[in-house]
Order: sequence, then structure tokens, then C-alpha cells
Amino acid sequence: MQQWLRKVRVALTPRNWLLKTRLSNGAFVYGRNRPGYGGRGIYIYRDALEPELEHLEKFLVPGGTFLDVGANTGIFTLKAAKYLSANGGTVIALEPFPDMLATLYHNVRANGLTNVRLRGFCAGERTQATMLWMNFHRPASFSIAKRDEEAASFSTLVVTVDELVDWEGLSRLDYFKIDVEGVEAEVLAGARNTITRFRPIIQVEVNINNVPVELPQYSVFQAGPTSPNRIFIPNESAIIDNAKALGWTKVA
Repeated sequence: MQQWLRKVRVALTPRNWLLKTRLSNGAFVYGRNRPGYGGRGIYIYRDALEPELEHLEKFLVPGGTFLDVGANTGIFTLKAAKYLSANGGTVIALEPFPDMLATLYHNVRANGLTNVRLRGFCAGERTQATMLWMNFHRPASFSIAKRDEEAASFSTLVVTVDELVDWEGLSRLDYFKIDVEGVEAEVLAGARNTITRFRPIIQVEVNINNVPVELPQYSVFQAGPTSPNRIFIPNESAIIDNAKALGWTKVA
């Protein structure tokens, strides 16, 4: 019933307004009431929008570092930052589209978070200038991979995660989330040294490309047959028991 009422609210709210959502841990998310602008889904479904978001805190560690590549309005960034703010942890959020970065900045400020570093560029296989394609006029689909023949584009910067880690002076990386609309393999290729060095939990979106990832001594879980993500957890991590306890399917 609550979801139905929220859908009615979305239908009645002007398209240029921001929808405000409160997550289970108290973090607030604002997102524009337009398709692909990161406001509607989270408003209607709350944390249950994605099982990985709903149970995110079970996979975080106190004092950890969370890297959000493809942050959009920041639902994962904000939930992680709220948890990590109490114990000295850090979130680095990459969002290349200026309008969404502005919304993300607004969300970070609205929550009073001081442990989030916002970066307005992409991640990829090599550091270079390239084009960001505005696929289907929906920021949630924007990518350095062109998937829409009608898409306009603008110049953006791509950085490898390996270089980003050096730039940020990171001494650890505990959770690495990737949602980049078809270039997940390239992001992982640019993070080889980081993954070997820190062995983070890795969340990869697979609803566009089923990325063939080979990570030594990692187990791969999927929260359900309709989940858009796969979660790679180091075999030596005790957190692997949390995925099993949730009943997530081990797929590799």
C-alpha cells in the first residue's frame, strides 16, 4: 500500500521538483522527479530498490574506504558515508555528469557529511580525455560507451582506479562499487593493482554486460535472479558469511 501511495505521489509531483527520501539509517536522498534522474525508484522502494543497498551495512567495516564509481544521486554513497562517518571511514564518489554531481553535492551537504570526496570524472582502463555519451536522455544511462545513436556527448576525463588511489593517498579500499553502463570491464582493468593490493569487496552491475571477471580467491554472489549486480567477496573475508546468511546465491 505504501509503495502504491508513493507511486501516486510521483505521478502528481511536477517533473522539475526534487523527491526526498529517507533511507533506513537516516540518510536523506534528493533526486529529480524525471526518468533516469535518480529520484523516483529510491522514493518508491526505499532501501529495497536493490538488495545490495538494503543490506549494505552488513558488508562495510568500521573505518573503511568505500569507492562509488558511477554515483548518480548517491544512494550508495550516502548510506555508506552515514555508516562510516561514525567510525572514521571515507567515501570517494565519482559522477561525471555536472547536473547529477550538483545533486550529489546537495545531498552530501543536506546530510552534513564531511567524509565524502566528490570527483567529477569517469573511471576506465586508461587515464585520458574522452566523450561522455548522454544515452537516451537519462543520466542513469550516461556512459563513455555509446549505446544510443541519437546521443549527444561532451568531453570528460577518465582516470584509472589505480591512479586514483595514488592521487587520493589511500592506504585501504574495502568496498568498490561499479555502475558505469557497459564499461565495467574497462574499470576493472584499470584497477588491477588496487584489487591485488587491497582485495576489496567488489559490486559490479551486470544488467547490460555480464562481465567475465576472473579474480583469484574470490567468491561471486547474486542476491537474486533479478538483481542487477554481482558481489565479489575475497574468500579470506569473514564477511562472506553475511552473504550466505542472507541466502544470496553463490554463482562462482
